[in-house]
Amino acid sequence: MNIILMLLALFPRPELKPVGSAELDAVRQMQAEIAGNAVRGQSTAGEHRLWGQSPSGDSPLADRVPGRFVVGFEAGAVNAAGAWVQQQGGSVVRVDQSGGCFIVADFPEGDEARDQRLAASALGTGGIRYFEPDVRVFATTLPNDPYFLPYQWDKWVMYGDQAWDIVGGTMDVKVAVVDNGCDWQHPDLAADFVQGQLGYDFIGNDEDPRPDNTNISESFHGTHVAGIIAATRNNNEGIAGWSLVQLLAVRVLNDSGSGTTDVVASGVRWAADHGARIINMSLTSSSSSTPMEEACQYAAQAGVLLVAASGNDGQQAVGYPAALSQCVAVGASSTDSRLAYFSNFGPEQEVVAPGVSIISCVPGGLYGQADGTSMAAPQVCGVAALVLAKDYGLSADQVRAVLDASAIDMGLPGRDMQYGYGLINAKRAVDLAGMYAANRAPQTVNREPYTTKDRTIILRRGVGLPSWIEQASVFDGSGRRVLARGRATERLELTPGTYFVSLAGRTKDEGLGTRSGTVRRLLVLD
Repeated sequence: MNIILMLLALFPRPELKPVGSAELDAVRQMQAEIAGNAVRGQSTAGEHRLWGQSPSGDSPLADRVPGRFVVGFEAGAVNAAGAWVQQQGGSVVRVDQSGGCFIVADFPEGDEARDQRLAASALGTGGIRYFEPDVRVFATTLPNDPYFLPYQWDKWVMYGDQAWDIVGGTMDVKVAVVDNGCDWQHPDLAADFVQGQLGYDFIGNDEDPRPDNTNISESFHGTHVAGIIAATRNNNEGIAGWSLVQLLAVRVLNDSGSGTTDVVASGVRWAADHGARIINMSLTSSSSSTPMEEACQYAAQAGVLLVAASGNDGQQAVGYPAALSQCVAVGASSTDSRLAYFSNFGPEQEVVAPGVSIISCVPGGLYGQADGTSMAAPQVCGVAALVLAKDYGLSADQVRAVLDASAIDMGLPGRDMQYGYGLINAKRAVDLAGMYAANRAPQTVNREPYTTKDRTIILRRGVGLPSWIEQASVFDGSGRRVLARGRATERLELTPGTYFVSLAGRTKDEGLGTRSGTVRRLLVLD
């Protein structure tokens, strides 16, 4: 143990200044700014977008998939959109009607003039709201050969040891890893998964989100990301993840870490619909897309904290989806707490976290290290999960503000393009979460679908409550489960306070089969 402490001392960590009234004021201000940015940064849903024009108005997309386009349609117009694709000689690859309302279609090879004619025809067809190329997205990692390490410098410089003295996490927080799959049977991760709720594989279209093969050099990425967030601590095996959580593995990339933004969009919506409070996207594209923008907006409106990697090009160009206002853009820091040479940066950069020589899980029950903003983003997700474990009643915007206000300022004073608000600090974050919870004003919330009388909650199957609800759980403000009932019509006796009600069940959606879902709301009893 003494030798390990000596080794850790080689990695100096920033001075730990206690949080106080200044940080508390900053949380309130940042929360208001985040809410305002979300409104101003809404996607261009409903607007006609020309082919070759990215959502931000940039030049034609360099990473487009040749001959493949995404056709967005109005609700109920799927048949008209599909007919138009066939009339133009195209073939439908897949249809997303889970909320994204778009068709992915392949067309014969053609030049730019042909594609512009397709775009003009599409936008002149009733029920079609956009037409754009499908864009490739890539896992943001710079992998190294795997090897074991006896300690984790990243958790050390972020004061994980002191944060864990306060809170260790809770399985009531669901974190979705939108990536290339996860080896949920890994001995350091198995405890974080619930059978029947492992996630979903959008590449193989099944409910087993493991990579297709165990070739570590190709398929390690999602497992590595998951380990940073939630590898089991104090089990005398492997590494220590940030927080006890329930993981959802959402496979949207193939084993080599390649995919398209439309599939990412479907994965984000799936995660939001299945109760994720945090979504990690350690992936990036040079351009955005309407499906991905709409999915991120959908998840943010559902109360999900979206965390994404800024990219590994070492330039002033934060990639997508990190550059979207709904996402926390995370850059990578090195062992000296400076911005890593490969990390992207820019005005969208919000925070940084360790992303060099990060040890974590890889498929087959093994461990290895990797570099990249892919490794930095899950550090932020892990600390966010600790914040929610400290106060489960915090909204996504409030968690985001707590992370920003508690970060250690780096570089130029205040927020800058390299470090954003600074280096994430776990101890300061959980301290500030506790302080904010103690000082925030009581929240006024919509009590539907609940009625209350004499401190009794009656969960009704009436208006506003989906018919597929089967179970009800109630948590107190710190995330502890205080009541659980098998049917949603139970009467739940509670003392006055702030509670979080989770209603769960199974629903059968057309084209997707039976799947689980969760409805979550805050409730205040006076």
